[in-house]
Amino acid sequence: MPREFTLPDLGEGISEAQIVRVLVKDGDVVTEDQYLMEVETDKAAVEIPSPYAGVVGIVHVHDGQTVHVGDVIVTFDDAAEIAPTAAKPAAATVETPAAPAKEPPAAPPPRKTTAPAAPAVRKLARELGVNLDAITGTGPGGRITRQDVERDAAAPQEMPPAPTPTAVPRRPPPPVTPPPGIADTDKWGPVRREPLNQIRKTIAKQMSRSASTIPHVTHTDEADITELDRMRRDLNQATNNDPKMTAMTFVIRATCMALRKYPIFNASFDEDGEQIIYKEYINIGVAVDTERGLIVPVVRNADQLSLRAIAYQLRTIADRIRATQFGIEDLRGGTFTITNVGALGGLFTTPIINHPEVAILALGRSRKVPTIQNDDIQESLVLPVNLSFDHRATDGANAARFTKELISYLETPAKFLLD
Repeated sequence: MPREFTLPDLGEGISEAQIVRVLVKDGDVVTEDQYLMEVETDKAAVEIPSPYAGVVGIVHVHDGQTVHVGDVIVTFDDAAEIAPTAAKPAAATVETPAAPAKEPPAAPPPRKTTAPAAPAVRKLARELGVNLDAITGTGPGGRITRQDVERDAAAPQEMPPAPTPTAVPRRPPPPVTPPPGIADTDKWGPVRREPLNQIRKTIAKQMSRSASTIPHVTHTDEADITELDRMRRDLNQATNNDPKMTAMTFVIRATCMALRKYPIFNASFDEDGEQIIYKEYINIGVAVDTERGLIVPVVRNADQLSLRAIAYQLRTIADRIRATQFGIEDLRGGTFTITNVGALGGLFTTPIINHPEVAILALGRSRKVPTIQNDDIQESLVLPVNLSFDHRATDGANAARFTKELISYLETPAKFLLD
């Protein structure tokens, strides 16, 4: 008899998910653990495997639909109905044309594909008219990356016939890529509407809650990291960049040292209980800008890690994010967050606190500036630091002291040897 498969429990506190892409259709033969669809929930991408082998009777969901845990998503026919000579599973193999024709830009691919790629990469391929089945992925396990798609889209196209000698060549208009979303109009002209994905919904709720409940104050200072940068380069050269130590490695370590001295910034504010909850562990969240939105993976027990161990953790986080191999638990349990807006440019910012934490540190773009040292003008590498804190939990004086303590490690890296 038919068997119903419902959306499984995807993690503590997760009640709904958004269908990114359905990978099977009615009548397909699937194997156990074959992926049925991709979904987004909270801040993680999840691939839903089939719980058993069988024939797909009815697919009850479609791309873009929001479903709740326990909703029926696929009905399977009786496994006994599968003939021994049944067709191959729908997503087991994909035939790739020997010489795929280049599709015109912005045209969607003619058929669905089961090539391994993250949802955002599939969307980019559709926008650029790239056939994912014709690409060899360079990511982990052959996964297709954004760079693979962009490289294929930029490949030379077949040149049109040369104009006749009497023709006057005209410069073609520059290509215009329309914004994402569905074409529509408002009172003033054409518009495009794009529904929020699950991650953007979560970010909107979290940021609204933080901004509406926490009185934010931002304290700004600068750190002269000239000596730190020199030491960092020497260490990378001595270790052949294994692992490569970035400025973030040292900032995380310095933050842990400052949090030990000023634990009020490693806490949460309980509005209902009217109390401050001090955390005796230090889990540093590192805000990362991804194709799907901002995520904050956590480096657990960061205060117990050496500089080298922190560098390994950051490399592991970067690899897992590129391969979209992180889960919900990787994003939870943080006690203090660091974001590096300087990687994209800009000096100063007012970061929004990651509720229920009481503080967040934002790094600006480091730059060389003239400074006066011992009455001499010298060139120094300066790093802006911006600390937003919950004014209900502590005051500006403590924020200044905390920031000064953190900067003392960055400006005198030999202090790392003392702790």
